[in-house]
Amino acid sequence: MSILINVFDWFKRIRAGARKFTLPPREERAARNTGEVNLKPYTPEPKAFLGQLAYLQLSQFEILTSELKYSPNTQYKAELGEAAAKSFEKYRAISKKIAGLGVDPTDAMDPYVERIETFHSRTNGLDWFESVIKVYLVSGLLDDFYRRLAVGLEPTLRADVEKALSDKKFEQFAKRVLLEAMASDPQLASRLALWGRRLMGDVLLELRAAFDNRKLAGISKTKKLSLEEEREVNLASYSKLEPLVTELIGAHTIRMDALGLTA
Repeated sequence: MSILINVFDWFKRIRAGARKFTLPPREERAARNTGEVNLKPYTPEPKAFLGQLAYLQLSQFEILTSELKYSPNTQYKAELGEAAAKSFEKYRAISKKIAGLGVDPTDAMDPYVERIETFHSRTNGLDWFESVIKVYLVSGLLDDFYRRLAVGLEPTLRADVEKALSDKKFEQFAKRVLLEAMASDPQLASRLALWGRRLMGDVLLELRAAFDNRKLAGISKTKKLSLEEEREVNLASYSKLEPLVTELIGAHTIRMDALGLTA
């Protein structure tokens, strides 16, 4: 529980400066990390990296296909079906890379299933529109994050990951249908704005789970720590990632702005 509180306190501190997608002047952030994050030393080994990413893509496909029956009209259903197929293609491309490592894709994904399913259970939309904006915002943020985290992979694998995450079919579909729906229902716009803001905090927790706090803080995995020392390790790791998260929040703000919503 204390870790969750620390994350949300940290998120509230940096959110105010995210809208301009730049960091505030240094004098306003004297006790905080303002440098670039070199993620290369913290990229998980390929099996772990690809296993998490593959299951995120597979779960996105599952969400989109489950929403087909709730589509407001046949045109949206057909287009959502095409977007879901593209999502499965992204999963399949990543799973092939896992197999190329000599690893069964399901074995690589299994350690992350519970964590990712818990994330999705916390962020279930109330209706079709909330589900669509969830995937639009969440997949955008996580794809941004994993593209950055791929910097530590060997060049060919990194290029393949970036290629797999480059498809924008669902993003284009989501923006168009959400703008159409909100134009005819102002109350929907207010509801989606609140929902989009709430999602950001949950995504921060998910992306933090991709890292090893001790590795980020430079502490041996085997070293025994008191609760207070563990807290300090967590805070140190959050501080290292602060510029990256500020950047991701800025990207989230841009996506919300594209829908005419306030992040």
